[in-house]
Amino acid sequence: MNNDRTSNPNIPPHTWKRPIGLGWENPYTVRYASNLDDGPWHGMPLGGFGAGCIGRSPRGDFNLWHIDGGEHIYRNLPACQFSVFEESGGKKQAFALCTEPPKDGSLSSWKWYPNEGSSAADFVTDVTDKNLKKELQSSGSYHALYPRSWFVYENVFQAELSCEQFSPILPNNYQESSYPVAMFEWVAHNPTDAPITLSIMLTWENIVGWFTNAVPPQPPLTE
Repeated sequence: MNNDRTSNPNIPPHTWKRPIGLGWENPYTVRYASNLDDGPWHGMPLGGFGAGCIGRSPRGDFNLWHIDGGEHIYRNLPACQFSVFEESGGKKQAFALCTEPPKDGSLSSWKWYPNEGSSAADFVTDVTDKNLKKELQSSGSYHALYPRSWFVYENVFQAELSCEQFSPILPNNYQESSYPVAMFEWVAHNPTDAPITLSIMLTWENIVGWFTNAVPPQPPLTE
């Protein structure tokens, strides 16, 4: 990777913004038990109008599945994930870009991206000054302004990385805007004078037929 590109994405200043993986102390909950409440971990939906959508939250996990008509499924599938490998100066590191490891202990050999509370500076190999480490607490930020959203990764990799996510919501074009399509555009910049080897990988669990069986059938309504 060469250092001839800029990593600053064209992010509007008025997006909704939050540090990657930072939770909420008092998240809003619905007033009535009959109302749907998946909790606060929602990101901008990806998908066309009327064709279903998926969601990726500010902690990096894909967790909303509105694909099977009439079914609402909220569940983190940890293997559906972006990962980044980086080698710089003979030092190697790799992270799955989600701050939430599986709670069942699966994928235990994966290293998960540090969040705001885990001190991202601990993962920066070249930071030795303690005062500087205290300043480097953020591992990046999530931005959203429909139909686009961005992840900006900071203080973990030597490279500067950002990922823009968007769906084809086109004015006066309802056909293409209805397609269930999501695009991810990565921008990488080397701010150093040394070469950096960088790999970006997407893994995806085989979910063919999963939506049909994800929600148990409900008994018919009776009067």
